Amino acid sequence: MRPGGAVVRWRGAVPAAAAVRKVDVTSKGRTVGEVLVFLPLDRPLVAWLTRKTDLGDRRRIGLARAGNLVDAERTLRIQSGTLQANADDIRLGGLGYRAVAEDLGGSPSRVKLVTLERSSYIDSQANTARWRVMGVGFGLIAALLALAYAVSPSIARSRVSRQERARAERVLARVGDGVFLVDRDGVIQLWNPAAEAITGLRADAVCNRPAEETIPGWPAVAARIPVARRPGDADDASSAETVPLDVGGREVWLSIVGVTLDDGTVYAFRDVTRERRLEELRSQFVATISHELRTPLASLHGAALTLLEREHDLSAPTQHDLLDMIAVQSRRLADLVEEILVAGQLDSGSLTVVTEPFDPEELVWTAAAAARLRVGDDTTIDVSIPALMPKVVGDPGRTRQVLMNLVDNAIKYSPRGGRIELGVEADDVHARFTVRDEGLGIPLGEQERIFEKFYRLDPDHRRGIGGSGLGLYICRELVRSMNGRIWVESDPGQGATFTFELPVAGRVTAPA
Repeated sequence: MRPGGAVVRWRGAVPAAAAVRKVDVTSKGRTVGEVLVFLPLDRPLVAWLTRKTDLGDRRRIGLARAGNLVDAERTLRIQSGTLQANADDIRLGGLGYRAVAEDLGGSPSRVKLVTLERSSYIDSQANTARWRVMGVGFGLIAALLALAYAVSPSIARSRVSRQERARAERVLARVGDGVFLVDRDGVIQLWNPAAEAITGLRADAVCNRPAEETIPGWPAVAARIPVARRPGDADDASSAETVPLDVGGREVWLSIVGVTLDDGTVYAFRDVTRERRLEELRSQFVATISHELRTPLASLHGAALTLLEREHDLSAPTQHDLLDMIAVQSRRLADLVEEILVAGQLDSGSLTVVTEPFDPEELVWTAAAAARLRVGDDTTIDVSIPALMPKVVGDPGRTRQVLMNLVDNAIKYSPRGGRIELGVEADDVHARFTVRDEGLGIPLGEQERIFEKFYRLDPDHRRGIGGSGLGLYICRELVRSMNGRIWVESDPGQGATFTFELPVAGRVTAPA
């Protein structure tokens, strides 16, 4: 068979690089012969596919075999990299490409169909290029299937149709993204393993059933999905759309795109729930930081403007109060900036943490003395330390930062004042630092999440409690960096006890 669907008689041996199909011919229940159809996997096929798919200047396709790539014009040696179903970087003819490859059926020659695009262009437009390259791959697979279906009726219609569908399912089973086929009647005909893994919907529960009955909210979702007429067409709607899907009470965000076929539409999607969550956290962080910056900046601006315009009309105590306000609010801004910088260093792994023995008793007394300067008469700061305490191994500066963060939280979440107790005790292995308050407490369902980045118990500031949502995250990561752990125990309305432990000097262990 030649590209384009032309069937010609072949004389000689079957080429080594060919997609072969053999069908038995039966008459009255007896096999009377066989028909052997093969498609040469050579340069003419690549040239035909290139013309049909209209790849443009940046993209190309080819057939890979034994370390070489045959495109529409020449044969090039693959210099480095591997060809696989997931996108990977290769080097070809001295240039870098991003390539996606699929084995062509069960060909003994191990020929792969490859789609390529220049790595430099992908780096600048990674997301759009990825989906277009994947769309080209799906379009090529669809073209091969359509080509095979074109000759099936003349050989053995029903049997070949079943075999081609099985082959398509085997090919798509290896694709990492979810892929499914909805026919023109709205019935799901194909649901690959990746789609099953991402959504949790089993293939046997959705195949041969209407999409609107099996995929939650499908009519609304389908209306938003761009469906391209041809993969890679710049004038077509081929960019992916991010849509939510509620599966069994679990919200899944999918980046999905579609390509039309003669008998329906092929949809390809990937799970972007984590990326969506990170984007929401970033938006929440920007809103929180904006709110946290607004108050000190307004105070600083008002105090400075008053001093500037009415300096000679203000009494000495008033000037002192305004200067004190400027000092307090500038310190608040500096602390906020420090939290953001430390969080960034923790994420990048560039934060320096030393390991040395230090006196935990002195550290607790110092933290308590600093806290007493910040509370009113309605709050007392107590210290509980046993008579004998061993040295603790860690970074004394970072340990003090953790302890002060916990004390600051105890003060903030004790709006009616009360008793705040700092303590430390030790056994043969660990020293345990505690900060106990009598404040608002923490709901049981929130006690694990409060250590997440940007998470706040009062995100809408209904209680008037500020914060960046980074303090407890920084505490957890600093304690972990010193080979320790941190946790909280609390009942709503009855205060909270934060505890973190570090190794004592007698039992130092190397970082994992």
